[in-house]
Amino acid sequence: MSQPEIPFLAGLDPAAVEAVRARMVALTVPGGRTLFEQGETGDALYTLVSGAVGVSTRDHHGVQTRIARLRPPAIFGEMALLSDAPRAATVTALRESQFLCLTRAAFETVIAEHPHTLLYFARMLAERLRTLYEGHSVHHAPRTFLVMAVTDGPDPEPFAQAFATALDAILPGKTGCLSHWPEAADEDGVQAFEARHARTVFVARDIDCPWCRLSQRLGDHVLLLAEPGAPPRPDVTAYLERVRSDWIRMDLVVRQDPRAPYPKALHPAVAAMPAAMRIQLRPGRADDIGRLARLASGLGRGLVLGGGGARALAHLGVLRALDEAGCAPDFVGGTSMGAVIAASLAMGWSLTEIREQTEAAFAGRNPINDYTLPIHALTRGAKVDASLAERYGGARIEDLWLPFFCVSSNLTTGRAMIHRAGDLPKALRASIAIPGLLPPVLCDEGVLVDGGMMNNVPADVAADLERGPVLAVDVGSDRAFQDMPTRGWRGRLLRRLIGSPAAMPGLAPLLLRAATVSSDAQTMVAAAHATALLRPPLAGIDLRAWSSFRESAELGYRDTQANIAAGHLAPWLDPMR
Repeated sequence: MSQPEIPFLAGLDPAAVEAVRARMVALTVPGGRTLFEQGETGDALYTLVSGAVGVSTRDHHGVQTRIARLRPPAIFGEMALLSDAPRAATVTALRESQFLCLTRAAFETVIAEHPHTLLYFARMLAERLRTLYEGHSVHHAPRTFLVMAVTDGPDPEPFAQAFATALDAILPGKTGCLSHWPEAADEDGVQAFEARHARTVFVARDIDCPWCRLSQRLGDHVLLLAEPGAPPRPDVTAYLERVRSDWIRMDLVVRQDPRAPYPKALHPAVAAMPAAMRIQLRPGRADDIGRLARLASGLGRGLVLGGGGARALAHLGVLRALDEAGCAPDFVGGTSMGAVIAASLAMGWSLTEIREQTEAAFAGRNPINDYTLPIHALTRGAKVDASLAERYGGARIEDLWLPFFCVSSNLTTGRAMIHRAGDLPKALRASIAIPGLLPPVLCDEGVLVDGGMMNNVPADVAADLERGPVLAVDVGSDRAFQDMPTRGWRGRLLRRLIGSPAAMPGLAPLLLRAATVSSDAQTMVAAAHATALLRPPLAGIDLRAWSSFRESAELGYRDTQANIAAGHLAPWLDPMR
């Protein structure tokens, strides 16, 4: 049997390599067991030969943060060779894993025989620390997937084959697909199959059988296939309890009728399963299976649209430029008017439909001018409610063609509220409820107002999904109120009577600006979490210039085109570049 690969020894001479290998001890750890805990005294370096481990830390409040998922032939614990400082993280075997262990005592024996190896290891550790402090991502995309039907109807094997083909179209190497226990093979044989492929898709036709139980232990990312309205299969609940782990991500993949205008809902028991994301799939649609492959592998393109009143109509031009570049987003989100446009995209509408509906809703009329006695707000909000009901009535966030979220501000808790499920018009109404201008939205969670108060460009929310690069569009940070507004004689007379300067903005635009302006701090947060950030030059667009949507859209279009030409969006347009 050939010796395990140990890449970190590649820079040593053969005699030193053999001296290290001779002192490394083989170790097998069952899945779920902790190899070492944060805070323990370090005493050994480990090389992962087979299996997978998770690296995590806990803060002083005991909150766990997942740092990385490591695969063969990763090394970890190397600081223990040079220092007896406490371990900085906890390492847990995510499945049965095999290691080669080099203790500090064995390492010191090697140093005595081959002194030059000390300098080699010191340089290696310095390079790893430099990479860490430079902020290189330690996120590791999944390499093993499990496909399993949780309702009657979908056949997991053809789906798994199509999924593997879609992965090969976007990732280097070949994806292996395994639907049964290989003849005369044991678990080592399955691991050898994994080693021969860049990725592996396991297929479990049933819930509880020897092969199914094995494959359920091996998947990093689980795709639960479901039919709309169908109840869960027997033993699904027991399976979910058995494999539940912070390190295993599950998605619900819902097989929809290709002719359906909108996705159909799941059975309540299936909808309640602990899935990280719900992904709609229409058989025969190459764009759907491609989107699923990107979202599952961490290469999905996320698009976040910020709020900014009428300036948010620049997002229409951004979408047009991205469409011409052949790069539609895979998941979307936004705040305020940005959320409204992102929701239109998630509904599956074409850009032509979105543009026509926007023109019908906003061109030549102000949607927030149904003024009333200002008990809760300056306007009744009836025009906005009617517009949202007409466009999105009956839709639920979790049942859209694209994964979607929007953000509102919860005045009861003092925190931003992320809407990823529930009634779509109600969530959008909360996200655009500008305090003082539109009445707030009341719900069990509290009093909700415009999301721009707390997070106007929620790139951090999209990035936390860990589904791929995020493009954020900020339309709220350009300067406003630069030009003196044109006022009639009544307006000029009223300001004279109350002693107000003629240039003083009115109450409605002041409230609108206060709710949707992106501060420098917010923009920095968005830029820190986004792969790319667009800020179209919109200083000349009034916050309530709804009838100027064509001008706003053109500015967004030209700015996006310019950034694409300059290569600024390359990491988002092509994540594998």
